[in-house]
Amino acid sequence: PPMKIVLAIDPKQPLAAYCGALIAAGALPEEVAVVMPGEPLPGELDGLLLSGGVDVDPARYGEERLNATVETHSCRDEMELELLGRALASGAAVFGICRGLQLLNVALGGTLWQDLPAQRPGGAPHSFPRSEGHLPSRLAHVVRLEKGLPSGLPLVATLAASDGEYVNSRHHQAVKDLAPGLVAIASSPDGLVEALARPGPPFVAAVQWHPENLVERSDQLALFDEFLAAARRRAAGPRAFRPDTRNE
Repeated sequence: PPMKIVLAIDPKQPLAAYCGALIAAGALPEEVAVVMPGEPLPGELDGLLLSGGVDVDPARYGEERLNATVETHSCRDEMELELLGRALASGAAVFGICRGLQLLNVALGGTLWQDLPAQRPGGAPHSFPRSEGHLPSRLAHVVRLEKGLPSGLPLVATLAASDGEYVNSRHHQAVKDLAPGLVAIASSPDGLVEALARPGPPFVAAVQWHPENLVERSDQLALFDEFLAAARRRAAGPRAFRPDTRNE
């Protein structure tokens, strides 16, 4: 069967940027299935791209909502946690972007800073939202690769090209406690996790910035290249898990 990348997103997000990044990295349009909250979930997937969006419900990591800046979408949380569970169970490649990194951390047992300005004032600037007139590609801060990382982690070799380079940033939440089994692979100048991965295979990794807005840069397009390559390997290998999809 042909490769299938599932792009999990909601109607308020810039769909074209994510699809465009996948296609720029070599995905065919028919290989990308867009899934939004309330829609039927695909039975089979080789790759899952968890896109940006509003905050993960703090109840999912055992906290009360901190303040009015915390905006949630419980239907999207449910959809993505279900998709992520299927992907992890079946060995599909998983790539998270911004909210996607946060959701992956929460799903695997980690916690989040709910509002960086309130909880970590004085850090590097992380929030340059479109709503305030900032371009999606506006560069915010550098990212630095962590030292002494174990070999074989997804994205590490690819991110070496971004080490010390500026990236964009549109978030007010971040990883507080890293989930068991995940490894922080890059950070911002104020010590927040900017990229994480799980020792593989399969490919499970995420970044806190928005590389889909920076794909004219080879170091950023390469993140999508690596994700797609992992999904293609999954599609070419034996399908280990076939859920019953007759009821969907």
